[in-house]
Amino acid sequence: MTLIAAYQDDHLPLREEKPPLRTGSDTENGVEAPVLTLAACRLPRGIEPERWTERRFEGPAGTLALKLPVLDPELLERIAREVTACRAAYLETLRTERIVELLDRAVARWLDPDYELRKLAETWLPVITGYDAGMIRLELKRLFRTFRKKELLRFLDEEFDAAAVLDEFRPRKHGGMSRAYGPELIFHVFSGNVPGLPVWSLIMGLLVKAAGIGKTSSSEPLMAVLFARTLAEIDEELADCLAILPWKGGSEELERPLLEAADAVIVYGSQQTVEHLRSRTPATRRFLSYGHKISLAMIGREALTADRYRETARRLAEDASVYDQQGCLAPHAAFVEEGGAVSARQFAQLVASEMERYQEKKPRAELSDEEAMAIRAVRQRMELRGLQGEPVQVYASAQGTAWTVIYHDVTGFEASPLNRTLHVYACSGLEQAAAQLRPFRDYVQTAGLAVGPDRLERVAARLGSCGVTRICAVGQMARTPAGWHHDGRLNLLDLVRWVDLERSAELEADRYDPDAE
Repeated sequence: MTLIAAYQDDHLPLREEKPPLRTGSDTENGVEAPVLTLAACRLPRGIEPERWTERRFEGPAGTLALKLPVLDPELLERIAREVTACRAAYLETLRTERIVELLDRAVARWLDPDYELRKLAETWLPVITGYDAGMIRLELKRLFRTFRKKELLRFLDEEFDAAAVLDEFRPRKHGGMSRAYGPELIFHVFSGNVPGLPVWSLIMGLLVKAAGIGKTSSSEPLMAVLFARTLAEIDEELADCLAILPWKGGSEELERPLLEAADAVIVYGSQQTVEHLRSRTPATRRFLSYGHKISLAMIGREALTADRYRETARRLAEDASVYDQQGCLAPHAAFVEEGGAVSARQFAQLVASEMERYQEKKPRAELSDEEAMAIRAVRQRMELRGLQGEPVQVYASAQGTAWTVIYHDVTGFEASPLNRTLHVYACSGLEQAAAQLRPFRDYVQTAGLAVGPDRLERVAARLGSCGVTRICAVGQMARTPAGWHHDGRLNLLDLVRWVDLERSAELEADRYDPDAE
């Protein structure tokens, strides 16, 4: 049997101990530092990896020691069989409304600021990801509000005429009956750019009564594990239908048994990750991917009146700063209409001031050398264009690469290197500016829109024709409702298969009724 370490680039000794959640201390120079030990996985009861390795994080609260199971294909095959069996024995028997109630109870715990696992996440996610602690605290709270019972019921009603169609055959208007069946097993591959994103995918799978195996990202290996632990506190049988595991991405030997066992594969990540897994997924499996996307903002002159332009600038700056622009919902650029109380150039300056204020309150994470070089390169390129007489102006943080606003006096479109770097384009009309997006129609996703009611639908229709799949208010780009059409697709309906029980079968059955006329 070949053993593959969960993180092949961590040259740590393998340990035989089983890793419960516990606290301890390290003594260095006579000072005791608290150590929290946590298993970076969640497995069905009865399955225990034989060997573990360790990954440590140092933070203000002490040390977090994440215990990582050493995985092999045989163990993963066993896990897949176990979660699928647990699903058949329990999850498949639950009515959808009961699943919603259990999820609501788990979400309620995460909305409690004193909940132990929430406090653990708020303490260690900033250390693991580098994101500001205040930003993580606020965004996690906003995220979990979208999964309360009433929101999940809206989500189900959005995609099914009646959620009971997941539980039983339901009559159809033209005769006969239909029922929807979810996958027996979903293989989730998570990205680590936005903490909490795995929660959405896990909930989506449970709503269609699918067992799930989630692969966490090395850049954020914690949140999915903690949410699965909460489910175990609420209902261990439900939690046994899930497995959350870490391993190094691209480990084909580990991924092969899961790609073969799963009925559906859901992948979040780069286009390279998506295409690599798509090429290895059997053609008969459902494959849903959420890869690289570009979002933008459209600011009409109505939002630039004397009493509104400052608030509009503040909202746009927040949209471009939440999670350091790493999520696909964050704007790369903003089109700003001339004719308001301030010019597009003045508005760009205001956005720069607001990004500076946001940086003071919620500092951006430290960047890798490559990320910092990408921002410096675009700054230098744009500054050179300005010196050559082109209508370009760069507004940048005085120290380092904390934020950048690049103003363009002519309409165009260019993707951002992210990490709080925003292009602002002046335009005479938003309807005409939207045409700049057409070459990127395969990649554009969200548009934050600020226009008056008389042209809301007209501008929205133009954006939709250019590839945009979600249109929301400026200031709300990072916050989606539970039932939104991710990348313009259905969510639950993309996972289920339908079984039609036709009217002819009903009539035939009536013939065998002993009381039939």
